[in-house]
Amino acid sequence: MENEETSIMKIVVASDNHRDLTLLKRIVQLHSDADLFLHAGDSGLDEREIEPFLTVKGNQDFLVKNNYRILELGSIRIYLMHGHRTFLSLNRLEALARENNCQIIIHGHTHVPYYRLVNGIHILCPGSLRYPRSRRGTTYALILINDEKNIQIEILDI
Repeated sequence: MENEETSIMKIVVASDNHRDLTLLKRIVQLHSDADLFLHAGDSGLDEREIEPFLTVKGNQDFLVKNNYRILELGSIRIYLMHGHRTFLSLNRLEALARENNCQIIIHGHTHVPYYRLVNGIHILCPGSLRYPRSRRGTTYALILINDEKNIQIEILDI
């Protein structure tokens, strides 16, 4: 019997860099093996300037079109938004994810990093790369999804 290796999808999530590209570039270098880079808004830049990150429009973004994105990664769906037009309670975020058949919901805006698993829904704010509002400082997040649809989320310091 052969040992099959489990493939893991690696997703890097950042938010709120407010025109500063330095840390975004550093994150890309640190995770050059990532499958996907997501940005939860307030880059303050054109979408092309922050590639390879896929982004959404934050309250400080004037050159970004999408207010939200739903990404389909096999059987896993991710809802990505900034959050400045949404009540960011855990209950509301869980409901929004369920309404859109998403297992993961990501927002920015608050500059405070957190991760919660609420009734099977993964709720993530990666924090902020600029102007952090927590003692932890500048943060971003890493999502790992394996073939068995197991989801692991970690908030990392930079």
